Amino acid sequence: MLFKNAFIYRITSKFELSSEALESHLESQTFKPTSGIRPSSFGWVAPLEGIDGSLIHEVAGSILLCARREDKIVPGSALADVMSEKITRIEQLEGRPLRAREKQRLKDDSLAELLPRALPRSKNIQAYLTPADNLLVINTSSAAEAELFINCLRDSLGSFSVVPPQLKAKPTDAFTQWLKSRKLPDDFTLGDACDLFDIEDGSMVSCRKQDLDTSEVRSHIDAGKRCTKLNLRWHGDLRVTVDKDATLRQIKLESSDDEGDEDADPVAMLDAAFASMTLEFARFIPALFTALGGESRD
Repeated sequence: MLFKNAFIYRITSKFELSSEALESHLESQTFKPTSGIRPSSFGWVAPLEGIDGSLIHEVAGSILLCARREDKIVPGSALADVMSEKITRIEQLEGRPLRAREKQRLKDDSLAELLPRALPRSKNIQAYLTPADNLLVINTSSAAEAELFINCLRDSLGSFSVVPPQLKAKPTDAFTQWLKSRKLPDDFTLGDACDLFDIEDGSMVSCRKQDLDTSEVRSHIDAGKRCTKLNLRWHGDLRVTVDKDATLRQIKLESSDDEGDEDADPVAMLDAAFASMTLEFARFIPALFTALGGESRD
């Protein structure tokens, strides 16, 4: 599976930009490496970097995008050492302890001093748009990165309105009921992992690589715990962990061959993987939302 995680959003206004117009808009926010004291950078790169410089890659009505996030990381120990040296020197010269505001200013100065020498750390974040389904799917495990991606799209397009899935019921209610009753919607079966949380005392049980159809799991449910994360199988070969906000994690299509042929055309390989994934998601996401009680159209 091309994506291992998926933050899912619905596009709330009709997306009518052509591919050429979309790429033209994205060019205003292309990635620029961090430099000087700028600690981070976020912008668009080509999905097929090194092969094709286009900022979008379209296959069968879905548009693949790729952003790069780069952050300069200053180790906390290095910052603490520089701050300690400055504080000690000033306190000795002035014969008084520094106030909290002065220490904060020294911290900011020390960080600005160290940032130009800090090594950058970067990662690419992929996502795809399917305008016909009003769908945006972002491949990240971080809600903060998903928000960065959406904000970059808004900056590029001028406006871009999306919302998380507006489900009629809480996914945790469905998860908990499925574990308790052992009755799941058609084509869904229990996987081998779940998180159970007690809202009264804050206790949590995490089950991993475990048969969930057991009296032990049900006893936790009977004791008042709620299921906040559940691993599921769909049609037998798609495995995915669904979070309490309908975020998908640990996505794996067991019938696929992710290794591929080393001698194959990389563009053809990407096209095949992308088309296969978007087709699978086009069937799975509506089925999942229906199983969870359906989406609100308000």
